[in-house]
Amino acid sequence: MRVVFLGTPEIALPTLRALAASHELCAVFTQPAARRARGGKTESSPVGHAASALGIECHEVESVNAGEPLARMQTLKPDVIVVVAFGQLLKRAVLGLPRHGCLNFHPSALPKYRGAAPVQRAVLDGVTDSGLTIMRLVKKMDAGPILLQRAWRMDPDKNAQELLAEAGEAGAPMMLEVLAQLEHGLAAREQDESQVTFAPPLTRSDGELLFARPATELHNRIRAVQPWPKAEAWIEREPSVRVLVQRAVVEPGSGEPGTIQGISRQGIRVACGDGVLRLLELQLEGKPPRPARDVANGLRLKPGERFRA
Repeated sequence: MRVVFLGTPEIALPTLRALAASHELCAVFTQPAARRARGGKTESSPVGHAASALGIECHEVESVNAGEPLARMQTLKPDVIVVVAFGQLLKRAVLGLPRHGCLNFHPSALPKYRGAAPVQRAVLDGVTDSGLTIMRLVKKMDAGPILLQRAWRMDPDKNAQELLAEAGEAGAPMMLEVLAQLEHGLAAREQDESQVTFAPPLTRSDGELLFARPATELHNRIRAVQPWPKAEAWIEREPSVRVLVQRAVVEPGSGEPGTIQGISRQGIRVACGDGVLRLLELQLEGKPPRPARDVANGLRLKPGERFRA
């Protein structure tokens, strides 16, 4: 089958490689090079890098819906367009181009968590029972008919970055399964609009940790905001000290929210609005992540000091 692939971040790589190995992958379209590297240098997207390594025609485009990118896609005459986390809404000119339409992998149990950050928002909400979906794209965001859906347990010990990688690996064989059945008239089912929820992109404020909140909620937030914007907490000193919290665990206990109850090799115990959060790994601005006790020692933290609550 002649396939054109649209994708940008790491989650798209397993499907890209699976298509390259099993179908006639005509071309790849991805978002333009961006400032992803330290020092402000521009780099191609992960999909752009992978396509080049595979020797596949690759286009870095602001939009596939008009101009030269659309004209090139029309020339390629794909049987199907496969989309994984591309980052652009497709318009009618693209949606109607391939005879089998445009297929999208979405890491949620649609119609739950339509939008750009389904895994991150589900982790924020404490979801463990989710799903993975292959659907046909329509003009309305993530609203197309479902071709294949599987249950997916989101490990509560994994962060969003780890879960996205897991979802990407699981989505590749699902997409191949759907492509194998397209010629035989694969049945689709419409989404239940009464069950729709949304997953907008994360913002920097989503990473803010306030210890007046329950420890479980804070733990989910720490997991959800990896790798961006990362969880930040403030030690109440003069001046205050900002730390990034990379890993933590929930423990039983109580106390004045934000108060440091103990510092040991096992981490820093901080009282929350409900329960205790043990901080395991922290990061200071411009420094690599380190065990929490090492950071505490460097800052000369003492029990009784407080994080912003």
